[in-house]
Amino acid sequence: DRRLKYIKLPNTYVQSNGYKPQPLDLSNIILSTKMDELIELLAENTHNVWAAARIKDGFTYGVSD
Repeated sequence: DRRLKYIKLPNTYVQSNGYKPQPLDLSNIILSTKMDELIELLAENTHNVWAAARIKDGFTYGVSD
């Protein structure tokens, strides 16, 4: 059972780059098991791509000087 915390953004909310998010209410959408598996694989891949870019930029774990 996954619980998401919903927040209400003010109508005037705009990100610093000018983007104004307009989220869709997908709370009634039920995904198949195959779609859930695909979502997990895509999330893992996105994380791996992000991590590889950070490592390429010189990121290391631990205390920085």
